[in-house]
Amino acid sequence: MLVPATGPVEDGVLLLGPPRLASGGAPVPVGSPRETVVLSVLALSAGSPVPAARLVEAVWDEDPPATARTQLQICVSGLRRRLAALALPAAIATAREGYQLDLPDDSLDLRRFTTAATRARALEREGDLDGAEASWSAALGQWRGPALDGVPSPLVGRAALALDRQRTEALAARASVRLRLDRHQEVAAELTPLVAERPLDEVLRGLLMQALVAGRRRSEALEVYRTGHRVLADELGLEPGAALQELHARALEGTAAVEGTAAVAGTAAGARSVPAPLPQVLPRQLPAAPSTFVGRAAELSRIVDLLSGPPDPRASFSVRVVLVHGAGGVGKSTLVLRAAHELAADYPDGQLYADLHQEPDEGAGSRAARVLGRFLRALGMADALVPDDGAERAAAYRSRLASRRVLVVLDGVTDPADVTALLPGSPGSAVLVTSRTRLAGAPGTARVGLGVLPDDNGLDLLAAHVGEDRVSQEPEAARRLVTACDALPLALTIAGARLASRPHWRLADLVERLQDEGSRLDELSIGGLRLRSTLELTHHGLTPDARRLFRLLAQPAFPRLPLWAAGALLGDERRGDDALAGLLETHLVTTRAGAAGPRMVLHDLVRVFAAEQHAPADSRESVERLLHGWLALAEAAYLPVFGDRLLPDPLPGRWGPSRRVLEEVARDPLPWVDDERASLVAAVSTALAAGSPRLAWRLGLAAAGLFEVRGHVDDWRATVGPARDAADADGDPTGRALTRLSSGALLVHQGELDEAGTLLDAALDLFDGIGHGHGAGACLRHLAVVHRVCGRPSDARAAATRAVALLHAAGDRSGEAHARAELARLDVLDGDVATARDTLAEALRLARAGAMPRTEAQVLYRAADVAALGGDGERAVRDMTRVLEIATSLGDRIGVGYALYGLGRHEAARGRHAAAGDRFRAAIATAEVTGDSHLLARARRRLAAVAGPAAGPIADR
Repeated sequence: MLVPATGPVEDGVLLLGPPRLASGGAPVPVGSPRETVVLSVLALSAGSPVPAARLVEAVWDEDPPATARTQLQICVSGLRRRLAALALPAAIATAREGYQLDLPDDSLDLRRFTTAATRARALEREGDLDGAEASWSAALGQWRGPALDGVPSPLVGRAALALDRQRTEALAARASVRLRLDRHQEVAAELTPLVAERPLDEVLRGLLMQALVAGRRRSEALEVYRTGHRVLADELGLEPGAALQELHARALEGTAAVEGTAAVAGTAAGARSVPAPLPQVLPRQLPAAPSTFVGRAAELSRIVDLLSGPPDPRASFSVRVVLVHGAGGVGKSTLVLRAAHELAADYPDGQLYADLHQEPDEGAGSRAARVLGRFLRALGMADALVPDDGAERAAAYRSRLASRRVLVVLDGVTDPADVTALLPGSPGSAVLVTSRTRLAGAPGTARVGLGVLPDDNGLDLLAAHVGEDRVSQEPEAARRLVTACDALPLALTIAGARLASRPHWRLADLVERLQDEGSRLDELSIGGLRLRSTLELTHHGLTPDARRLFRLLAQPAFPRLPLWAAGALLGDERRGDDALAGLLETHLVTTRAGAAGPRMVLHDLVRVFAAEQHAPADSRESVERLLHGWLALAEAAYLPVFGDRLLPDPLPGRWGPSRRVLEEVARDPLPWVDDERASLVAAVSTALAAGSPRLAWRLGLAAAGLFEVRGHVDDWRATVGPARDAADADGDPTGRALTRLSSGALLVHQGELDEAGTLLDAALDLFDGIGHGHGAGACLRHLAVVHRVCGRPSDARAAATRAVALLHAAGDRSGEAHARAELARLDVLDGDVATARDTLAEALRLARAGAMPRTEAQVLYRAADVAALGGDGERAVRDMTRVLEIATSLGDRIGVGYALYGLGRHEAARGRHAAAGDRFRAAIATAEVTGDSHLLARARRRLAAVAGPAAGPIADR
């Protein structure tokens, strides 16, 4: 039997035995039976208000008299007088339709017990077994007999049963520690009567068997097992549990030892040795472990590592919380349930589970309050004792878990406050949470992000549903199905279930059905599983601005928008940032790194859902702001690259990104061009289709120049044609002239000189007609090239000479330097190398004075050829090497290709054929990347030449 403690007791309210009031070390009765019931109920909820209705129920059960409230007041008054007469530090206050007992923690034996038990568990985890044994003894020393013994109340009786279970757990815990301290005789003496009193408790029976074996009393240990076996069979028709059977086998061998304690308690050997509570009262609320679990090995390992083993000593008073967050349908619940089942042995006092998806939100704290009520009942609290108030429930919940090691799983949390309310108060327990958001503000949380499955794992998941044979028979269709489902576990599960229910379907049949975006989400539905419902649930929780941004992000032409686009689409940068934060928080939008910064990405299935929400009337102004933003940034990138401004003035009143974004692009423009090239091409055609030709040709003009520098020849061509059409539609003569100039420059670069001449002549006429000397000068310098290559040197010199004058007058140093370099080429053709050298020196001075490295490199290219013609091959190589350095530093891939080609020519001219071959090969590789067919053909001819007995001529660029 449970032996009551003896000797003096500490002052205060005593519940662990017959209820008493202790003053001066001597316990005295509380008073009348009704007063005893009232004080017991108040003390069980000390520090929290108890409704008068619950006190009435405790005293009179289901048959209260009409005067119950009055009699209750009389009881409370009597208790107040008794507490005052004994000078106890306790008071009964009137509070919220009831009463509240306030007293210090050390004035209630139940609190002293739970505090000592918590300390004992902590000391045991730290390896201090002597300290743990002393703390367990201190905890048990609070007991004077059965809890609340003799109280005439069914409600209080139910609470007493739960308290007595805690006492038994503490006795088992102390016995476990004593066994490890080799105090087996004490354990055997204490547990022998206790096991006789509680014959169905396998934990106590297992501990007694170990104590007897350790004391070389093996036959007695075997008899203890046989007795338990008979009792279980006779009363319950059951066999002993696996742990007890294993201990029996060890006893037969004479090897049962203290390490078996943990196994009897339901944990692995070497883990926490404190036995679990009685099996019949343990909360085991976890749903069944998922039958299909694929991938996620790293995430599962991290969760288990975070929540298994002793708590971090640096946070010894903190509850461990792990949040698994990710988009709807990504497999959070499956992962968490798998982890929870793996962790169950580390939390032998039970596992609590709540699916907050299913909890309606009826106001602040309502979900948590309902869950707390269920948890309290699962932890042994009688329904009648569960407080109505949410804060009271939370306090009672923390008290229940104070001396336990319980895993709490909260699935589908949307509000960090719910995590806070459901957090245990002591470090022995832990919380595992899933949410579609990162739950900013959730306390003490380690976060594990979950994305879509890798493709291989997606195939494994599909095979788990439809069978390996169907996947192996259609491997390509299987891969396409995983892609069509975005490798999203929920989508793959639904697809697999549909295929499993339709064995006559091929995988390719479902893939074909999923190609139609209009019905794709309808196809991903079976029974109660609907992908659309999952997305709708997340979408419903968004703010109005976030919902609007979400539907605007479904623009088919722009699948990966930069972050500044959020402000453009909503018309306000701050609102855009806040709305984007909401979409990122809920994982409807993700970001991917780009050379010029992160980009917003919607998975295909999410984009389909977003498009279903799309309102065309809402998008026109938003898209126009987006296009204006790209124009502003393209112009910001254009200026530092070209050093002049042969661009029209900005459109008045246009929307633009913040100054910070513009400055970032201007500081490093070329990576931005690479990142935005697809968007810039799409922006031109989108503006034209939207009826904004002026915006279209301005976008095309700025983009074309940038594409030229980066060697994106296909994009240059794809942009400048629509830009020319847009300028014609707009009727703006400046636009028509500028777009023809850009088209002509492209054709010169491609060697299509006849068509280039036609376009440049047309542009020149337009520029002359509107008195645009700067544009006319730019046209003339390109026309000079056309005339020279076509064998019209006099026309070429006239064009270049006029170009120098016009560009000088416009202050375009870069353009003037280019025109002078063309004059130098004509001087070379006339055999006047000295004049050519002087002309190039002036061009180089202009480029350097204007801090225009790209122009400097292009002039130096000509200067190297002239130096070679003058017999200075070493200077030619030195100048061309400098050209390569500048082009490389600028990221000018076309310039790099030509510099390599030039170095090859000059190395070949000096007889260094091996070095020349290396340069030509590098030029070929660069031209293949940039798509420069003109350079590619010339470099291949040169490479073939250096393989022969001599190099070819050098001045052919």
